[in-house]
Amino acid sequence: MNKKEYFERQKNRYQKGELEWCAKAAREYRSENTDQIMRIADEAVRLEFIFDLPWDMERTYEKETFTYPINWTYMPTDDPEFIYQMNRHRYFICLGQAYAMTGEEKYAKAFVDMITDWITGVPLTEESKKVTWREIEAGIRGENWTKSILYFENSPLIDDAFMEMFTKSLEEHGEYLLHARRGFQISSNWGVIENHGLLFIGLALNQEEYVETALKRLEQEGQIQVFSDGVHWEQSCMYHNEVLHCFLESVHILQVWEREIPEKLLEVTRRMAMANVAWKKPDGCQPLTGDSDETCLEDMLAASAIILAKEGCQEAEALKGCAGEYPDYESIWDLRQKGADIYDNINGQTPKQKNFMLEESGNYYVRSSWERDGEYLHFRNGCLGGGHGHNDKLHLDVVSEGEDVLVDAGRYQYTYHEENRIWLKSAYAHNTILVDGQDFMEYTDAWGSQNAVPELRFAPKEKNGYLVLEGAHTGYLQGGAQVLLNRKIVVLEPGVYVVADMAYTGETHTYSRIFHFNNQGQLVYEDNRIVYNGEKAKMELVFPQKDTSVKKVESKLSRHYNLCEKNESIWADRKGEGTTAMLAVLAGRQKQKAEVCMQQVYNPVRDCMLDEKQAQGLYIRTDNHEYQLIFRYRDLTGPQDLLQVEECLGIGRLLICADKGDTISFA
Repeated sequence: MNKKEYFERQKNRYQKGELEWCAKAAREYRSENTDQIMRIADEAVRLEFIFDLPWDMERTYEKETFTYPINWTYMPTDDPEFIYQMNRHRYFICLGQAYAMTGEEKYAKAFVDMITDWITGVPLTEESKKVTWREIEAGIRGENWTKSILYFENSPLIDDAFMEMFTKSLEEHGEYLLHARRGFQISSNWGVIENHGLLFIGLALNQEEYVETALKRLEQEGQIQVFSDGVHWEQSCMYHNEVLHCFLESVHILQVWEREIPEKLLEVTRRMAMANVAWKKPDGCQPLTGDSDETCLEDMLAASAIILAKEGCQEAEALKGCAGEYPDYESIWDLRQKGADIYDNINGQTPKQKNFMLEESGNYYVRSSWERDGEYLHFRNGCLGGGHGHNDKLHLDVVSEGEDVLVDAGRYQYTYHEENRIWLKSAYAHNTILVDGQDFMEYTDAWGSQNAVPELRFAPKEKNGYLVLEGAHTGYLQGGAQVLLNRKIVVLEPGVYVVADMAYTGETHTYSRIFHFNNQGQLVYEDNRIVYNGEKAKMELVFPQKDTSVKKVESKLSRHYNLCEKNESIWADRKGEGTTAMLAVLAGRQKQKAEVCMQQVYNPVRDCMLDEKQAQGLYIRTDNHEYQLIFRYRDLTGPQDLLQVEECLGIGRLLICADKGDTISFA
């Protein structure tokens, strides 16, 4: 296909004045992103590469320099992810945008030289299918190539000879992706990534078989891979958003080409976009759930708002309300002035709903507000989620005054190392509970595991402003210790939580509750109280039971791929014979030290005091309220029927009384 034929049939080509508008808007509204893109483009001209774009799946921090002919399989460390990033060609789009902003032919020349070097030097073979021609990279190139070429339409370096070579290679990609179909792709993010690339190639080359096949597969993959609550089954915010990106791009390209959008494709895109609203932290970032980086979500939210608004989806208002007042950098170029006008006309407002209970995926999000300085808690007790999932059952993340306090340790790298990959996937790297210091899952390699066990989920309960989240898992029942672990999180007020853990067993064990802290603050140990003093937040972690042994343990925290820092964790150990209860109180946003102590429970029917195996009382005084709680540990019978601690009186598994008022019962 020659140059004229190719560009005349591209319905997404830039029309007169559009690139000038995009360049001006990018500089005016997204200058920081613009500076980064120009840096990446200039480095690419010099064949220097650092992969540090916000959504680069595997970031790097050391610059690597090449010469022609480029060694496309160069691996600077033992991690092959550098090869995969190098062969995804995301930097071609950076070159195109730099060309649009400057008109300098050096960017077009770099694009032509590199893509020519790749096409001539990286043939499709059985061996290259394992490295440079993996299906996932071929799918990503389908989008990146067809997008980037549009910026260079007016360059004299893009001639007929180049376009013949370019379109022939695109067709080779299309045929490869058309016939690359295994069961693995149906259930994996790979399938979505591959087939959105096939869709782009099909439209660009007028290959209807590619388009129809890609849409059929994308519909099937969306139905299979995404839970009804909108969360991708692999339980990684990062890969959830990679899949969402592909669905959004697919919907958008169909809009531009004036093609019918399959209803199921639009619906799964809508649900996945709203999952980002649910888990967005006060700082705008996604949690480090599973294999994830600390990436800001606001660009994904803005793009979602525009694309879904074009289809009349009411969720666009909440998406914009959580994103910001102006479109993100990439939306300026992809959705252009029409997209910016649509965004401007959306009545953006944060959702009235603050808490999101995503029960099918086992993720629960609690927040005080949508402000940057808000309180936020994430409780997780869902399925493992395959190779990108971590052993994080009963884990919780906590943010106070907009600052991370309790954190997930992240992912760091995918290369198999016991001290990095395996440790970061393990229960040791999460804010959960261990029995006798042992994990309950075995890891066969960087992706596989044995003895992955189901979680037990309980519906959240809310009464009179109090919220109770609960979960359990059967991990230790598979062999060794015969213990069923249960965790309740009681939300009393913004920033004040009770973490009530139970070990159900007839055996004697030592239980370790692990709490990983943000490394941007200092930990102070005061008797049974840990105080986190951060840049903005101050939060106390109190262990009211006197036989709890507390120690600091050096840990690690990886906010981004290939980046690992030191931080501190707290291990709270308690030895128990038979069923054992373990309590902790988190108190943030307090001017005065929270007062926390245990209280003995009385049964007024039998006129007797109960021991700690039957029930326990907990007293908490915060700046705002005075609470009395009673936890019942045995069934509702005999001496455990009517329970009392001072004014707190009632029947239930959990009783809460605030400021000597009415007792609220959770049965």
